[in-house]
Amino acid sequence: MRAARERLDLSVEYVAKKALTYANMVRDIEAGTSEPDSTVIRHLDKVLEAEGVLWDAWAQIFLSSRLQAGATVADLLFHTYQVRHYAPLVLPDGYLTEEYARALLQAERPMESSSFLTDRPAVREVSGLFSGAPYYCLIVDEAALTRPVAPPKVMREQLIHLRKLAMTDSVTVHVIPEGTAPHPGLRGAFWTLSFSPRHNLAYTPLPHGPGHLVTDATQVKSYSDLFATLQGVSLPAASSLRVLDEAIERFPDKPRPRAITTGPADDGIGSALRPSQSTATPV
Repeated sequence: MRAARERLDLSVEYVAKKALTYANMVRDIEAGTSEPDSTVIRHLDKVLEAEGVLWDAWAQIFLSSRLQAGATVADLLFHTYQVRHYAPLVLPDGYLTEEYARALLQAERPMESSSFLTDRPAVREVSGLFSGAPYYCLIVDEAALTRPVAPPKVMREQLIHLRKLAMTDSVTVHVIPEGTAPHPGLRGAFWTLSFSPRHNLAYTPLPHGPGHLVTDATQVKSYSDLFATLQGVSLPAASSLRVLDEAIERFPDKPRPRAITTGPADDGIGSALRPSQSTATPV
């Protein structure tokens, strides 16, 4: 980093101002006494015209140290710049309302109290406004939107919440519509986490336990390629929003009034509402 700054003949103060940080922070990073977060390093990489080299170097050191220390996916998510989720069955953690998450947990583990569940990672809530990664992309099967895992009111609120996220600049939602031919994503949910242009991980969530972090470069690339394939069979973002709107309408905010129908003549209700039949002989 110092070499890049001196090559451009820039002062510490100038770099700090352009990177939206402090001069002391820049000095500490150059001295090796401070570790910047991903946002700071991205700004520094741009100011120093490093073309991703500085960013990649940070990601390599960061991941190596964190993985050796036994970091979970929850420990790493805050430092990503892009997270991509694929959800074939139910919506993934991070996108859930509190009531939907509680209903889903009850369906998955009906004999266990949520207050005693400590094996699942506490995943940061996805937000299009602040905190977490700058970019999220969710590919979801339409069935995951319409599967009634909670009461209609909770389902509707969850889908409305997802739609609001999809309308922000940092969250994109793609839906694989019902009736799509079998595709390579049928075996289960997965995430890909990007820390720099060249350093990525994959993650497979599980109903029990912390899930599995995939660090092997070949396997990670396979998951990235699979996500690209799934994008190819999913609907564009605008069309996906229309499908999401249709899913919301399947869970009305108020119960639909029952239509008065006529049943058999001896049903006791329909017969009382049915006009009396004439016994006159046709002329």
